[in-house]
Amino acid sequence: MVNIWKKTAIFILSLILFTALSVSSVIAADASDIASDFSDGKKNIICIAHRGDWHSFPENSAEAINAAAEYDAVSVDVRLTADGKPVLMADEKVDRMSVDGEGKSVSGKVSSFTLAQLKELYLRESNGGTNKKKTTCRIPELKEIYETAAGRTAVMLNVQENDFKTVYDYVKALGKLDETVFRINAKPQKIIKLTRDLDGVNVTGNYQGNIIFLATSAVKKYFAANIYTIEMGSTNGNGVLYDNFLMKRFVGSKRAMVSMVNGRCGKRADNETGWDDLISRGYSVIETDFPAELTEYIRKTETAATDLEKNIDIYANTDLSPYTSETEKAFSSALSAAKKTLDGRSSFSELTDARSALQSAHDSLKVGAKKNVALKFRFTPGRIIAIVLCAAAFTGGTLFLRSKRESTA
Repeated sequence: MVNIWKKTAIFILSLILFTALSVSSVIAADASDIASDFSDGKKNIICIAHRGDWHSFPENSAEAINAAAEYDAVSVDVRLTADGKPVLMADEKVDRMSVDGEGKSVSGKVSSFTLAQLKELYLRESNGGTNKKKTTCRIPELKEIYETAAGRTAVMLNVQENDFKTVYDYVKALGKLDETVFRINAKPQKIIKLTRDLDGVNVTGNYQGNIIFLATSAVKKYFAANIYTIEMGSTNGNGVLYDNFLMKRFVGSKRAMVSMVNGRCGKRADNETGWDDLISRGYSVIETDFPAELTEYIRKTETAATDLEKNIDIYANTDLSPYTSETEKAFSSALSAAKKTLDGRSSFSELTDARSALQSAHDSLKVGAKKNVALKFRFTPGRIIAIVLCAAAFTGGTLFLRSKRESTA
């Protein structure tokens, strides 16, 4: 009897362990898939939660990352301590976000503290500042973020140029390269040089400015180096970074990324209006301070795409023979435009406008008159010969009648 219970217990424990491992592997695959989305050519829009859910928890804290793990990716800022450990802190100094155990302000560069010393500090609430209160949250070492995220979301690391190799080696040792996207604070040529010979690295390019030939040159260099997601930023809302001349290059596996933070999106609002405009211009990776709202917008956009696809399927085989040439042409044009919109990474407004235009064009067919078939004359070899023969006969007949009249006279 004891053996039966023992075997049963072992079986149940084995089943639980197997299930846990299976779930873990599935979750990890999700994070890897998301990281690969940055260059896989899918039509989806990627939502990046800027510094986690800092509205509810301190920015860059493990708690903020955990709260934002439901989104496609989280972006965090990495700094190195005095003993070379990567920790999460946006600023070069700890001043804005940190206090000591008594809640008093702390000052100094991250690089002047050891990891142990930083672990004695506490984070201020939200995005910090002297008016924000102390929390129970601590400054996390980078590995804690991967433990917290548990493969549920891709992790975008904002890394300083001089720190990149150290951070890369650290992440590689953790076995988390496939869940990571590196965002290096450096110029295009330096980013390419730093990452050229590294295996398994997902990296975004970067161009900040408003000069068309420099932007175009940077994009070409990144693509040539197999870097297919490029973050572009400018405070000029009507600048070259939002013009079709540049954006038409981002097709297939190539993606344009934009941050809605600090006005680097042409000073567009970090809301549905701003996202919709940028997506319609060709951007498909968006860093936002409002990931819940952006995710809802993306879901709404996906629903609009499904609705448009249904309409296209319904109307694709419409018999156009009874209708006027004018309404037939308008409908065919609307159908073609709808298919093109569906094939691209389109915004919610583009999808709904295309569906509305298609519906309107189809409704116009219903009330149109019968098609007026105009006879169109085409010159064919047979017709040309017939014309020549008719002309010859007419000329010959005319000459014959004239000669007959002259002989009679």
